[in-house]
Amino acid sequence: MKLIMKNFKMKNKKLGANSYLTNLLFMIVIGGLLYACDSDDVGGNFYTFTGDTVGSYIESDPENYSELIRLLDTTNVMGLLKGYGVYTVFIPDNEAMIRFYQSKGRESLGEFPSDTLKKIVYDHIIKGHEYLAEDFSEGFLPDITMSGRFVRMDYESTETGLRYIVNSSGIITEGDIEVHNGVVHKITEVLAPTENTIMEAIAADEKFSLFYEALLLTGLDEKLKLVKDESYVADPVLVEKHIGDNNGYAANWEQRIVPLERKYGYTVLMESDETFKSRYSITTIEQLEAKANELYGSNNPDDYKNSDNSLNRFIAYHLVNKKIPSKYFIEKYDNTGFKEGTSHSVQKYEMYEYIETMYKNNMMEVRTIRSSGEYNVFNMVESTGDAVRLTGNYDNDAINGVYHEIDGILAYSSDFVSELLTKRLRLDSSSFFPELANNNIRSSSSIEDIHFNYAFPQGYVDRINTTETTQLYYLSPDDRFMNFQGDEIWLQGVYDFEITTPVIPAGTYEVRFGYHVTGRRGKAQLYWDNQPAGIPLNLSLAGVSTDIGWVDPGTPNDDEEDLANDKAMRNRGYMKGGDSYKMLVDAGWGYGAPNTTGRNGTNGLNLRKILGIYDFTESSTHVLGVRATEWGEFMFDYLEFVPVEALELEGIE
Repeated sequence: MKLIMKNFKMKNKKLGANSYLTNLLFMIVIGGLLYACDSDDVGGNFYTFTGDTVGSYIESDPENYSELIRLLDTTNVMGLLKGYGVYTVFIPDNEAMIRFYQSKGRESLGEFPSDTLKKIVYDHIIKGHEYLAEDFSEGFLPDITMSGRFVRMDYESTETGLRYIVNSSGIITEGDIEVHNGVVHKITEVLAPTENTIMEAIAADEKFSLFYEALLLTGLDEKLKLVKDESYVADPVLVEKHIGDNNGYAANWEQRIVPLERKYGYTVLMESDETFKSRYSITTIEQLEAKANELYGSNNPDDYKNSDNSLNRFIAYHLVNKKIPSKYFIEKYDNTGFKEGTSHSVQKYEMYEYIETMYKNNMMEVRTIRSSGEYNVFNMVESTGDAVRLTGNYDNDAINGVYHEIDGILAYSSDFVSELLTKRLRLDSSSFFPELANNNIRSSSSIEDIHFNYAFPQGYVDRINTTETTQLYYLSPDDRFMNFQGDEIWLQGVYDFEITTPVIPAGTYEVRFGYHVTGRRGKAQLYWDNQPAGIPLNLSLAGVSTDIGWVDPGTPNDDEEDLANDKAMRNRGYMKGGDSYKMLVDAGWGYGAPNTTGRNGTNGLNLRKILGIYDFTESSTHVLGVRATEWGEFMFDYLEFVPVEALELEGIE
């Protein structure tokens, strides 16, 4: 019976409120089987089932959970946990609650402010997702709690099996208690995420004393201090306009959300003192500076706070102005389907993510290695196999960031740069904007299979300047979208806007714009660095039109005839979409059958527009400008930068 329940749960995982009745009917049908099963098959510490909701399950045990019951009642969260929805809830018992009061110098719940009480509750609830033990992996769980924080999971082997530890303190004593609206895990401690800033967290970690010393010496610690934009207040008109306003679209995918906060975040990748010593014989700041000189040249040696100083460059290259948990370097964007194990990526192709650092005008690369199933491989030099990876010490949390230990020196080395300039750089549009990462918006997981559409007021996203006639949105990954990484930046109106790109290395590139055709898109003039990029682009024009000349590549899709069609399309300034991403579900929009790739999409609705060949004389940002000639929609999926030397070697992905 335990096996039956486990398999049923996994098949119906994430179905959410819409499937509540289905779950209930299923339980009625198999209810008799529960009585026929040996109780030993259902018991134990994992994979048990109860007919309660999360709330009624907690209420049923006041002897052990009276303090938690009181907390839930006081904050009015008990009703939430008794209703529809899907939740993963970690529940501390009375002893754990009392220890928490004492750790804060208090004796009871009544001594805490009301906003603190609600935060305590929300720290224990992940809404919209059910995490069983088999879903746990070391590091942060992919989805945040209702308080906006990540839950860290660790485990250790014991004589009776694995012991799971939550946020480095709470041991799961009984888990996978499945109820009608989620999963409950009993824990030994109250979850209290750190309130340290990223610099306070690093200062307290003795393993990184040399890196910390260099942070202070270079003054780069000053760039890691912001927590929240206190001047931002969500526009109530925008909230009223867009919450629940579906504008004629189906309500199950056009749920518009206006961010209520504008938070900052940082990521620090650090070599430990032990790594510096054992691998590079570096034990002093002078020796670290000598290594930096070796990598970047001896510039401004007497002024560590100068951005051209070699030590400053070395440290700045380890810093990113986004909060990036380990799974969000690249893994999360490789697995963006609603259902377990589904992805918009075609897994036979490697996937790359490019991340701007605080070392001015330079980026790092994170990639997969499909043959070994690896993620988070940094700055790999394929000719030598050299790369930097995370150690087991990652996802160290702070209120405004996260830090990870790396196993070797991370640098913008000449070997890495040489290879970087021989490959196509495909940058997903959402990777441009730190605000999407820092406010848990980019690739935000669906809740109960609902697709979210975030609406932004003017000025929320620094790198997008829009006119008042332009509404800016972010559409989270959807199985029905034939998009790279599944998501897109979406604009609407008589739109007129400019987007600043991340830093692109100096070189001569063919620049391309990736997009998807629909009948509502209309025409727009595109500009590159303030210069028109050809004639206005008709975003409603399918690839099969004679102006574009798309022909179905069929199977195989890289034979001589197909490649001839690619060449003919290039002569018209277009390319088929990439073969490395796909649509997962046929929504009836004419894009093709499930798992159709961008290259094979019906009627050539997934395209790349060649903007031109540009000579970038220095590493810098650039500006994509777009101006509509009439009301319409504009979707921005990705940009590609292909060194002209690499054009002849480029594959179909």
